[in-house]
Amino acid sequence: MGTPSRVPEGPSDDNMQKTDRAGRKISPMVKFVLLFLVFLLIVGVVFSQLITRYHDNILWLMRLTATLTGAIVSIFSSNVFYSGVIVSFRGFSVEIIDECTGLFEMLIYIAAVAAFSTTIRKKLLGMAIGIPAIFLFNLARIIFLLLAGAYSKSLFDFMHLYFWQATLIIMISSVWIGWLYLVVYREKRTLEISS
Repeated sequence: MGTPSRVPEGPSDDNMQKTDRAGRKISPMVKFVLLFLVFLLIVGVVFSQLITRYHDNILWLMRLTATLTGAIVSIFSSNVFYSGVIVSFRGFSVEIIDECTGLFEMLIYIAAVAAFSTTIRKKLLGMAIGIPAIFLFNLARIIFLLLAGAYSKSLFDFMHLYFWQATLIIMISSVWIGWLYLVVYREKRTLEISS
């Protein structure tokens, strides 16, 4: 009986994992969560600086959000007024502030994309697709809130304080999972189908 030969180690999932200083393997999921938490901290600092120090630099986004909201609602009704950051529908007015632009949600999405282990090209594609998707979803949210407020202040309060907060989390997650499915894992699925 001969001695067993050693098979040279190629790149496997075990070898692709990073090791910490003690030589232990760090799972990709743990690495993602840790990076995401660090990026979230950075996002929090960046967002707070944007809305305090550089508020005038994001005023254009607040105006754009108000203008698009007013323009879309005015397609269906003539009872709309919008100017600057104010949009009114049937006497109910909302002021578009920095938290209404979807900017914070976009930054959270960017943090999730940046933390995931994939190529720069796929990350940039994810941001190019995801940021407009989040902006459009946020625009739909504001339109819905404006319509709800025009008909019922209590409905507006419920939707604004509870329903849409949870929905924004689901929306960010859905866009991110969509990016994973359609962009990141697409090549892997194509290879599996062709073989």
